[in-house]
Amino acid sequence: MRFTLLGTGDVLGVPPPFQTLADANAAARRRRCGALIETETTTLLLDVPPEFRDGIRQADVGSVDAAFVTHWHHDHVGGIDDLALTARFLDIPLYLTATAQDRFAQEKPYLTDSVAIRNLMHGEPVTVGDIEITPIPVAHDRPECDTLAFRLETGTETMVYAPDFENWCPDMPGGKMYTNADLAVLEATPAIAPELLSSDVPTPDPVTKAAASRTVLTHLNEYMLGKSTATLEAMAAEEGYELGEDFASYTA
Repeated sequence: MRFTLLGTGDVLGVPPPFQTLADANAAARRRRCGALIETETTTLLLDVPPEFRDGIRQADVGSVDAAFVTHWHHDHVGGIDDLALTARFLDIPLYLTATAQDRFAQEKPYLTDSVAIRNLMHGEPVTVGDIEITPIPVAHDRPECDTLAFRLETGTETMVYAPDFENWCPDMPGGKMYTNADLAVLEATPAIAPELLSSDVPTPDPVTKAAASRTVLTHLNEYMLGKSTATLEAMAAEEGYELGEDFASYTA
């Protein structure tokens, strides 16, 4: 599998509105979080951020076999109109939790006939092409959002994607499926700035607990964290992690 980050920023992106990269002390732009997963036969979109339209164009992707949403926050679904209005022509199903489906129907009633909605249930795998996707419940804005991570598996490779999370939910169905992946792409805050989280973060932190062979950190905002890109890179490296960049690609 090839994992390509379409965005690595937080809810505001980098630089935030009315700021420059120099103001943010950032080396490069960070769009809101989204990702592509590709094998020789299958392409998946994880989240539909506001910039997804330009992102898939820059990534030179003509279509996807399915789209999966982690949770119904603007930075993860802000591009849903663009996806839904083209999905009818490209036959792209959209996988959502029941909570996200309710929000979709309430906020986007004009789109409900444009896209085929599929259910996501905690711990219940979905197979698209040669990729098995297992929804993993995570602690982030519950109960308002039923936020998920995803475990993606082929016959020989495993990846975990959790762009927004404060902690794991091991007591929920599928809640222990985050461990021992070949590659984990995880929100940086629990590792770099746990003091910003609303809940207590255990030691070792949730990023360490994932115990992935390779860990890439996402959901970053140099301006909000008050640290330069170089400083964040050094902090990540000290813990054995890597800092993600928009359009960087990784293989397990």
